[in-house]
Amino acid sequence: MTQDYLAFLGLFAPRAAATDVTVWHKHNPLLPVRLTDGAKLNPSGQIWRRFHLGEWEYKQDPETLDDYEARQF
Repeated sequence: MTQDYLAFLGLFAPRAAATDVTVWHKHNPLLPVRLTDGAKLNPSGQIWRRFHLGEWEYKQDPETLDDYEARQF
């Protein structure tokens, strides 16, 4: 019972500040996003995002020749 009481009080203790997740990971957005370099979105090319300094950043892989040819058919 004492452990339950101490765990309950731990809910009100100060929490550590959230750390930035700076690892890029794949993302499939439903709506258009703004890329960090200001470029327009390509119809193909994987979009990546990371949470950095309190906001999401997006980048896109450049379209390769194989991607372009596959999109033509």
